[in-house]
Amino acid sequence: MFVASKKRKAPSSGARTAPSARTRTNTAIALALNENVRNARLYEACVHALHKLGEYKRAMDNAKEAVIIDSNSTAGYMRIASILAATGMPKDALDVITKGLNTVNKQAFRYTQMVV
Repeated sequence: MFVASKKRKAPSSGARTAPSARTRTNTAIALALNENVRNARLYEACVHALHKLGEYKRAMDNAKEAVIIDSNSTAGYMRIASILAATGMPKDALDVITKGLNTVNKQAFRYTQMVV
């Protein structure tokens, strides 16, 4: 049975807006650091957001941290290579992918994506 939902009031001029991607990313990083979270996937997610925002230095730092935490982090190696390629260093990007292929367990999640 269909039930009509209540109409929502339009936000007033003083209403708070949703936080930006940069604010959410900074919050996630701060929470991870405050809680001493050492999770490669969390760092990989931050790298993705920072890369999209054009914050390549911070993205690179987080990607390297992901690889330090988990040497089988295929996403970590791929993100480092992506950042290097985006900043005009394609040869370095290929070197990182090669290092990843030689380091990561061939059974690791997304290993085949590094080969393609």
